[in-house]
Amino acid sequence: MSTNLPSAGALSLTAAAVLLAAASASALEIKSGTDKVNVELYGQLNRAVMYADDGKDSKFFHVDNDNSSSRVGLNGKIDATESLTIGSNFELEWQANPSNLVSMEQETISGEFEERLLDIYFACKKTGKFSIGKGKMASEDSSEVDLSGTSLAGLSDVAKVGGGIKFNGPASLDPTVDKDGKIVDNRLSVGSVFNNMDGLAKKNRVRYDTPKFGGFSLAAAAGEKSMNDAALLYAGDLAGTKVEGALAWGDFGDDKPYSQINGSLSVLFPMGLNLTFASGSRDLDKMPAGGDDPKFMYGKVGYICNNIFSVGSTAISADYSVDENIKRQNKDEKGTAYGVQFVQKLSAYSTELFAAYKNYQLEDNTNVDYDDIVVVMSGARFKF
Repeated sequence: MSTNLPSAGALSLTAAAVLLAAASASALEIKSGTDKVNVELYGQLNRAVMYADDGKDSKFFHVDNDNSSSRVGLNGKIDATESLTIGSNFELEWQANPSNLVSMEQETISGEFEERLLDIYFACKKTGKFSIGKGKMASEDSSEVDLSGTSLAGLSDVAKVGGGIKFNGPASLDPTVDKDGKIVDNRLSVGSVFNNMDGLAKKNRVRYDTPKFGGFSLAAAAGEKSMNDAALLYAGDLAGTKVEGALAWGDFGDDKPYSQINGSLSVLFPMGLNLTFASGSRDLDKMPAGGDDPKFMYGKVGYICNNIFSVGSTAISADYSVDENIKRQNKDEKGTAYGVQFVQKLSAYSTELFAAYKNYQLEDNTNVDYDDIVVVMSGARFKF
């Protein structure tokens, strides 16, 4: 007897349809007896055209901007008491041709719905916030604090734009075919050379956030595969200057045998000038092969102007990143990236236009002369 089971793609589409139908039926408000649950549907589409030149070939790609992926979600919450709010967040992501994964060898990558958040939280004004489910670990986003207004076009994770493009060198590094007819390609991609060590990502976990004290708060989380992390967060206004920062520590547990420390700081001055810095390092003492600890440093200078165009603010920035020993700790690997970003808001239309230029360079102790990689991306994000 045969049984026809729905495919993963069909299940994903069904889940998305249920999500949208529930939001439409709710009319943003669901009442049950004397209780009232507020429901909010939200989402965004973020599409772009990307051009990449690896020194030997060049190609145009139609991509989903991985700096802020296309997604849809539902927020629900109820004010249980004057001081206690109970809520949830259900969010799905859809990316066709992610900008960090497409390559000269794979121009098309089919999209499918994947869960980003399946989270329940209990927030109390006096005691803090407790979360359970799939959501951000405490260290998530700790390398990506950015007040430049251009993170949509480029942030400290520089490999989100062109991360799948590979570095070329002499002909001896070109892909070959082994005796079984399989392609052997040992070239390094942008994504394997650059990594901003942005915490432990989103996992199934429990998390606790303290209330804010003078702009500071603490967060700690324990997740699947024995992962755990903690972060010190700050957001405040100092004499008209906006300051945000994060400092985090994380242990990857059973998933990876190392820990890391990372953080970022961003300052926005009243006149629109802004500065952003991020850095991180991994401790490989538990790694069998050892090697030099991977680390990265990132800097950005930008300017936000509110009166160039009447449709919304205009933000521009330039950034620079140095990443060392990310992939090959025993070859003194060093990646250098610099870029320029532009974001124009169309405030009345919930839309932003963006453009980015990136140049990636690689060097190591093998005396190989790698070609630079140049990537240009431009597109739009629409939010609802």
